[in-house]
Amino acid sequence: RSNEYKSYLRACSEMSFQYEEEYRLAVELVMETANIFLPAFHSVKRNVQTKCCPTDLVTETDRKIEEVIRNKIRSRYPDHVFIGEETVSEGGGCVFGNSPTWIVDPIDGTTNFVHRYPHTCIVVGFSVSREVQFGVVYNPILKKLYTGKRGCGAYVNGEILRVTGETDITKSLIATGMSVKRDPETLNIRCGDITAVTQEPGACHGLRMMGSSVLAICAVAEGVVDAYFECGMHIWDMAA
Repeated sequence: RSNEYKSYLRACSEMSFQYEEEYRLAVELVMETANIFLPAFHSVKRNVQTKCCPTDLVTETDRKIEEVIRNKIRSRYPDHVFIGEETVSEGGGCVFGNSPTWIVDPIDGTTNFVHRYPHTCIVVGFSVSREVQFGVVYNPILKKLYTGKRGCGAYVNGEILRVTGETDITKSLIATGMSVKRDPETLNIRCGDITAVTQEPGACHGLRMMGSSVLAICAVAEGVVDAYFECGMHIWDMAA
């Protein structure tokens, strides 16, 4: 097994956690489906389609990874609820309630994936009583495994994550994103948001767009950027 997975096991081996079995399954799933992700990422040929608009992309790899994860979860936990980005986009239900719920984004940063830009990841979150209990994020390209569970801290490849603690916007590097919606009204709102944090006086040091909301949040946790803001996010963008 990979060094990232071994690091994860060391980090959690001495911690008691109610949902440890589910947590370990989530890690196994993202590592396993990386074997689907990686060949497709490096492939010249991709089957790329669109969803709600020309900039909202989906690939056969998104669907394949989600199918594998969904089937393995349902075989182990048939009574659990499953929320997957591609299942929902194709008309599946999205009921976020008190039952144990798995929340999956098979590829966050699909546009990055299509263009072979390495900031893209597989995401699995798990909630009970509408509270996230753990999250697992894996970037197979950069081989970075982010794991976090309620009350036990958060890690990247077994090393604990720490935010910068910076509260002064004029000393901050801030991440944001670009919505798939590109109509004039949405773009005006986004430009206004960007102006608010980059205009003097009180401007931040700079803005970064990673193309993956999940990895942007991980970057905040890792102390790579100081803050992140976005609009129009879905549950699978933040559950992990």
